[in-house]
Amino acid sequence: MIVKDSQKYNELLKLKEKKKLLGQFYTITNPFSIDVFYKWMKLIPQEKKENLLEPFAGANNIVKMIKDLGFVHNWSCFDIEPNETNVTPEYPVSKQDTIKNFPKGFFVGITNPPYLAKNSATRAGLDFPETTYDDLYKVSLDVMLNNLEYVAAIIPESFVNAGIFHDRIYAFVSLTCKMFEDTECPVCLALFIPSEQKSEAKLEKEDFFVFRQNKKIGRYKELGSKKPKSDIQIDWKFNDPDGIIGIRCIDGTIKSSIEFINGKEIDKSKIKVSSRSLTRVSGLPNDINLTMFLERCNKKLVQYREDTADIFLTSFKGLRKDNRYRRRLDFANAKVIMNAVVEELRKEKSE
Repeated sequence: MIVKDSQKYNELLKLKEKKKLLGQFYTITNPFSIDVFYKWMKLIPQEKKENLLEPFAGANNIVKMIKDLGFVHNWSCFDIEPNETNVTPEYPVSKQDTIKNFPKGFFVGITNPPYLAKNSATRAGLDFPETTYDDLYKVSLDVMLNNLEYVAAIIPESFVNAGIFHDRIYAFVSLTCKMFEDTECPVCLALFIPSEQKSEAKLEKEDFFVFRQNKKIGRYKELGSKKPKSDIQIDWKFNDPDGIIGIRCIDGTIKSSIEFINGKEIDKSKIKVSSRSLTRVSGLPNDINLTMFLERCNKKLVQYREDTADIFLTSFKGLRKDNRYRRRLDFANAKVIMNAVVEELRKEKSE
């Protein structure tokens, strides 16, 4: 990580939030004990996995987890700020900024790269690499995929909808278990292979397998085909205090609870320009009955969530009591649902 003021940076590292500033979170649950990880390992030629790389090692928890599964490999481990504790001391962690100076001569990397949003780095007074990416984990993935043929990375679950590196991804696994001791960040295990090997795995270039823990959900493109569709575009206005359509956009902590409601149920004072958890929306065409519209929107939302296993709704911090990630309905997805409902209701009228 590039830092303009080294003295300021050193002071920041002494703060209680040290791990957060470095983008480091230490894993406490083994995410690799799933069938698709074993399948991914089998795709790697034996001679290419004789010496594995951990480029963001921290306390070497990843190495320990792989060893606990019975895999025997040599490891080379690096970290920008090696942890005082190394849980696999037989593999020392060398101090190295692997984003700026990535280790050469490796084919396979398994890691939990740093997560740090660009805006968070700016607020903390930390410099951020010159890049088009908005988070350090994306920068880390980019440098790994440019240097390695096979990558397994524990990264934010929102990656699935980031639209990047799809030509290399083999499988995406939503990890709905307690992963970190110091954050509720929803995470996934992303498994990458060479792009030319995807055809051998019977995958199209932009397609990949989707799992929730050990359960196979389907293929990304197949799930995407189940999104609501519409040929019309309504001029919806979100965060309008006078909007007659209301949306609770974030699941609660117990079960899925995103829903469309009458706008009057949401106090106008709660609607701000920046509102994302609650909103009121205007723009409903005069020929559409509000009550029927809301009923159909909720029905379509439930069907959408069931058909796609929530993959296209961004995960929100923390697991619900039903052991599923809380989700957020963004305005783009809400628009698609509302447009589709208006189109359906108009078609029914015309028939």
